[in-house]
Amino acid sequence: MAFLEIPRFPEKISFGATGGPTWQTEIAMLDSGYEYTNQNWSQARARYEVSHDARRPELFAELLDFYMAVKGRANSFRFKDWSDYSATVTQGIFSMLTATTFQMYKTYPAGALSYQRKIIKPVSTITVVGGSGVSVNYTTGVVTVSSGTPTAWYGDFDVPVRFDTDMMQAQIINKSNAAGLIQGWQSISLVEVRL
Repeated sequence: MAFLEIPRFPEKISFGATGGPTWQTEIAMLDSGYEYTNQNWSQARARYEVSHDARRPELFAELLDFYMAVKGRANSFRFKDWSDYSATVTQGIFSMLTATTFQMYKTYPAGALSYQRKIIKPVSTITVVGGSGVSVNYTTGVVTVSSGTPTAWYGDFDVPVRFDTDMMQAQIINKSNAAGLIQGWQSISLVEVRL
């Protein structure tokens, strides 16, 4: 599978998507009534549903073009999750890889608990606090400095996803003389990929 840095999934279509992070947890009920849980994943994996009952011809054409260009499930691409696409200066943290390279993470605090999400697809709005000679790799989320230590970052990021189907099931819903064909695709599932 190849990751295609461009184009990003059309924002006009991703706006209004449902979905978000998922976990894989197994729960076993013991004879005593207690439960035993086993968390299989250390990192969440997002799933999205971007289907809409009806689309204007120009939006459906853009969706069809994008689906054909990425070849269904074959390739992954950038997706803007409108419910979680940015980090503030207090959420953007780093993990040191080497003395001069640092991986971007977003932290999700909840009282004494927190979760760190690895950010590998930042967009060009990133600002890094601390360090000098800073460069951001927008394909990996790795920040390189010539000296010093970056202490925080803030800005926007994308999620790497792929289509979860190889078959487009488009339906003609109506025909309007003014707008042309009104078409829909009832189930457009996207799933986050690990890179």
